[in-house]
Amino acid sequence: MKIKRAETLVLCLGAALALTGCTRRLDMDKLKTELKAGLTSQLGVTIKDVTCPEGREIKVADTFECKASSQGGASITLKVTQNDDQGNVKWEVAASEGLMDLKKLEAVIAGGLQEQAGVQAKVDCGGTYREAEPGKAFDCQATDPTGSATTVTVTVKDRAGNVDWKLNAPDGEPPAEE
Repeated sequence: MKIKRAETLVLCLGAALALTGCTRRLDMDKLKTELKAGLTSQLGVTIKDVTCPEGREIKVADTFECKASSQGGASITLKVTQNDDQGNVKWEVAASEGLMDLKKLEAVIAGGLQEQAGVQAKVDCGGTYREAEPGKAFDCQATDPTGSATTVTVTVKDRAGNVDWKLNAPDGEPPAEE
């Protein structure tokens, strides 16, 4: 009787191993490399590393998170979704800390110029995202409908991306009196 149980146990274990041996897994090293390159290209910041859960089975519509960190210390959470049963994925930034969305900043500055000076201006801060490094300043360009451009100096206040901004005097004009 004990021999029968042992044979049954061995057969069951063998069948279970055979089934798990056929399970296809995502190539996480390849995925992390692609995420790092994509983030660097799309966000305009240098990515130091990416971590993802290991041993992820290839499964259509499966969603999971990966984490990335930038050279400047920003942390980014990515939502990764498997598109098909071939290991193809799509990803998006789900959350970030220490990064400023420059398109949102441009809209805030343009709104402030409209409200404070009655000027409709197109603002360009030169990218998509930027590290939120407290104390650092950078320039954006504000262009009015006539094509006249003025520099806006932005100073980062904290890692959350809060800023102060100041419209500089156009070239050749004295600074405005405060």
